[in-house]
Amino acid sequence: MPLPMKRLLLALLLTGFASAGRCQDSLALLLQQLVVEDSLVRNEMRFSRDGIFMPIRGIIQTFTHRNFNRMPAPYRENNHRWEDYGLALSPLAATWAMKAFGVKSRSTTQRMLVANAMATGLTIGLTQTLKWSVNAERPDGSNNNSFPSMHASLAYMGATILSREYGHISPWITVGGYAAATGTQMLRIGHNAHWMNDIFMGAGIGVVSTHLAYFLTDRIIGRKGINPFLNADGNWEAWVKPRLEEASGIRLISGTETSGRSLSAADFAQAEEGFDMTGATIRSSASITTGVEAEWFITDQCYLSAIARYTMSQAKLEVPDYAITAWGEHIHLYHGNIAAGWTYPIMKDIHVGIRTLWGVRYNEGVTFHRVSENRQVGEPLLHIKPQLRPVGGTGIVIDMLQSHNQTVGFNIDYLHTFNTHFLANRWVISSTWKAQF
Repeated sequence: MPLPMKRLLLALLLTGFASAGRCQDSLALLLQQLVVEDSLVRNEMRFSRDGIFMPIRGIIQTFTHRNFNRMPAPYRENNHRWEDYGLALSPLAATWAMKAFGVKSRSTTQRMLVANAMATGLTIGLTQTLKWSVNAERPDGSNNNSFPSMHASLAYMGATILSREYGHISPWITVGGYAAATGTQMLRIGHNAHWMNDIFMGAGIGVVSTHLAYFLTDRIIGRKGINPFLNADGNWEAWVKPRLEEASGIRLISGTETSGRSLSAADFAQAEEGFDMTGATIRSSASITTGVEAEWFITDQCYLSAIARYTMSQAKLEVPDYAITAWGEHIHLYHGNIAAGWTYPIMKDIHVGIRTLWGVRYNEGVTFHRVSENRQVGEPLLHIKPQLRPVGGTGIVIDMLQSHNQTVGFNIDYLHTFNTHFLANRWVISSTWKAQF
């Protein structure tokens, strides 16, 4: 008979033989703690649901970005900077730093070593195998190791390990880990080291490899080495009754934003002197987007929220005269929105809701330059002006409880930017990690 079942039967027998009063109350509390602890241990041994969204997104982006990546429009070479790896490895470093300083993790040191070694092996092995197999050229042309991103794989592996080992202490630990991973993606795109599909696929590999490593560790070792879960105040009631209602909190957003990717430059751009813009087209990749959302529940099901997001996408200029080649550039968008939403529990730990969003969007100016013969920046060809425009839209929100004060989720939003032809209609698909107050 499994040990947890023996403990449970023992607690039941003791409760049955208890006479009354204080002894009975103490044994009932013990029984409750054992039930909760057993449930939490089982929870540690499952393949977490937040490992679903990112690999799916990576696979979709891989197929939808092939034509964009192959367009003849080089990006400037940028040295791969030390801060890229520093930020990518910071979640894993934080995990072991906390362990070194005696902060109690969900796993003992031995179990954590096994799981982490397996996660690292799976992540690096799968990522490197795909790099050798696909042989995709980087945006800056430096080599053919673009797909998928090793930095993104390691960053999301570390963030997932950090969440599994220390997310029970505070949801902000989970949010911080995934914020560092999202920042790594931004740096790799900004340094022209990767295409968008590279980083999305890398993120998916890191998350799935980590959950698979912990799953395999559980099958090999069993429950040995999982530390008993005790929250700081010993409040078992909070874990018996998970809290999604009135779930005000702060949500980290990490996702992609996409629209029609072929845009007539004449609708929103200004030609530089000497350049005929007739037939010129701006091609935009899907964007990486990140931000925060503060939610305030007015009732159990209705809430208001404030959202701030930053979006970056790769862009290329396509002109009828193919003797002209322009440098690839980045498009930077800034969003500020107020949302009103309604959510409903379809299961005890899953809520689905709808919302409407209104606000503004600002885009930075972008100038495309000709590529000179020695791959230097040539004369300017056209310029996209900065714009501040109103935005409105609607969306769907899915929240899944991870603990009593933490959720993972999935958002799909449609946004329309008024009074512009520049990326006017956008779909935003995001993974979210929410810390509840």
